Amino acid sequence: MSEPNTFSNLPPARPVSYHTHDIAVRGGCLRVGEWRPQGPWAEEAPVVVALHCMEGAHLVWASLAAALPEVRIIAPDLRGRGRSAGLPGPFGIDQHATDILTVMDALQLSGVTLVGHSLGAFAAVAALQARRESFTRAVLVDGGLPLTVPLTCDPADLLETVLGRRAAGLELVFSSPATHRRFRQMHPAFARDWSPELDTYVDYLLDETLGADAEIEYRPIASQAALSIDARELSGSTALWERLREVDDAAVLLTAPRGLLNEAPGVYSVRELEIARREWPGLNHRLVAHVNHYTIITSRRGAAAIATEVRRGFERVQEPEVPRREAS
Repeated sequence: MSEPNTFSNLPPARPVSYHTHDIAVRGGCLRVGEWRPQGPWAEEAPVVVALHCMEGAHLVWASLAAALPEVRIIAPDLRGRGRSAGLPGPFGIDQHATDILTVMDALQLSGVTLVGHSLGAFAAVAALQARRESFTRAVLVDGGLPLTVPLTCDPADLLETVLGRRAAGLELVFSSPATHRRFRQMHPAFARDWSPELDTYVDYLLDETLGADAEIEYRPIASQAALSIDARELSGSTALWERLREVDDAAVLLTAPRGLLNEAPGVYSVRELEIARREWPGLNHRLVAHVNHYTIITSRRGAAAIATEVRRGFERVQEPEVPRREAS
C-alpha cells in the first residue's frame, strides 16, 4: 500500500516526489519512505536503499534525497523503529537484512546501491553478503566495523555505551513535540548544526499516547527491546569481520572525525581503523571532515560527501570494460 505525502524539506535541483509504502514482512508491515525524481528520467533513475541508525527512522535521509535528486531513494523504518516500531521480534542484524531483501522483492529492485549509517551499515553488510548479485555497492557511513566495547561493560549498560547521551532520552516522557525538539537541540552533536529539517525528523520519532492522568504525552516510538538486542550485535566478533572480508571491495567506509557527543576521536579511532585494514584487506576508507557521527548524515556537508561517493559508484558501474588482448 502506498501513501502519498507532500513532504519536501530541501529544494532539490530537480523536482522530487515523496511517498510511503507499507510492505508486508514477518509479523506485519514495514514502513518505507521513497524519494523519486519526477520527469521522463524517473523510470531509469538509479536506486539507493538507505538504512538509518540505531534509534532513527527513514526521514533522516531527507538531506541525502536533496543532494541526490536524480536518484530513487528507498528508505525503510527498520524493524522496531518509526512506523515499524510495532513489528515483533526476533530482532537483530540478520532480521534487518531479511526485511531489506523483502522490501526489494516487493518493489522489484535490482542493481541497488546500499547506504547504511551506524546500525544501518551493519544491516547493509549483512544484506550485501546474503544476496550479492542484487547490489552494485555499499556505502557504509560511520558504521559496519565492529565496535570496541570495554570488557567490563555490563550488558544492561550496552545501549548507553553504543548511543551515548541519546540513550537517556529514550525513556523520557515529553509534554509536547516542542519540548522534545528542544531536548534534541541541546544534544552536543546538534548544538551548532540544527535545521528545520531536523524538526520534522525528530517529531516523527515520537509516539502520542494518553497518560495515566488522561493527559496527552509524547514518548520516543522506538522499541526498547529492538534497540537492546541490536546493540549487542555491534561489538567485536569474528562473524562481523568475516562478513566484511566476504564483501571485499564492494563497500566503501566513510567516517566522521568526531563522535556521538561531538567529541574527538570519532566512533572509530585511528587504531581501530588500522586494525580494520588488517582484518579487512579490501577496505576502502574516506574521512569526511568537519562532521560528527550524526551530522555526517543530517548536515548539507555530510549529505554532499555521501552523494559524491554514491555517484562515484555509479560512474564505476557504467565504465565500459576494456577488452583484453590475446597473447600473440
